Amino acid sequence: MPSIKFSSPATATAATSITIPLGGTPVVGDLVVVYLLVDNEIVTHQPGWATEFTANPNPWFKMEGLRSPDNATLSGWYHTWNASDSGSSVVFTFVPAPTLGIGDKDLSTANAVAVAATFNGASRTAVLEHAVYGTTERPVGTIRMSSPQKLPAALTLEAVCANGTTATWTDTDAGSTLVNQVTLSTPAGGMSLAVFSATNTPVGYRPMFFSSDGPLFSMIHTTSVSDTQPQLYNGPYIEEAPMGMNALMARYRMNRYFTVLNNGGTFSAQRYQSTDQIAAATQVFTNNQSITTTDRTNLLNSGVGGDFRAVS
Repeated sequence: MPSIKFSSPATATAATSITIPLGGTPVVGDLVVVYLLVDNEIVTHQPGWATEFTANPNPWFKMEGLRSPDNATLSGWYHTWNASDSGSSVVFTFVPAPTLGIGDKDLSTANAVAVAATFNGASRTAVLEHAVYGTTERPVGTIRMSSPQKLPAALTLEAVCANGTTATWTDTDAGSTLVNQVTLSTPAGGMSLAVFSATNTPVGYRPMFFSSDGPLFSMIHTTSVSDTQPQLYNGPYIEEAPMGMNALMARYRMNRYFTVLNNGGTFSAQRYQSTDQIAAATQVFTNNQSITTTDRTNLLNSGVGGDFRAVS
């Protein structure tokens, strides 16, 4: 059964990055999930962010993001700790988008709140589904919405947040538990983010959130997790623009995945292998490949990167 090992909140004011403590030091196999709310549409880069101009692939995977009408942005991220990882905190960086000269905003900093939740790796927990939803007008303080969950889950996280309020959030579902909650008094009106967990959630799980101060625009991120085996493996990746590094295309990124080769117990992430290299490898791992629990352990202990997705 998936279980949360520890959790921690974080805040940042007029910052170019946010350091998020994890509440403890993860070990190999622990799944770390981070929810991040910023008060504008500045570009957010995950820890170890990599493009075609860097040698190493991205260690963190991004889930859905959502922007409210007031331009606040909610994003979700996950990473399974491997042998290359260390420390008890992670840093997300805020970077202005290239200016196009057509009236676009040149944002240099952001206010932000975040919550991290770390799952115990002993149960081999992986993300099952993730989605975002929310309101587009001022609610009366209560939000009841069907989660866009298509599969039943052993455990589901629901992150609910709003810009322009320091509201205290509650989930009236009797089976729900508060994981962590954080507020920031700046900018004007403040920011708030709360994460709840619920076990044995059915398809279309319907949480009901209540805020102490009816927010302007609320956003919700739902993430279900599972320890059911087997799982899918997604190799490490870099972000590339589809063509030329001009200002417009630099805003649109595509994930380019590496192939992982196991050569007699030595794992490496590569691109553009020859047919001879592929044929000589002990094992070849490509994107969305079903793996065994032994493969999962070996990949994590190698520190080669990539991550896992549950399918049921």
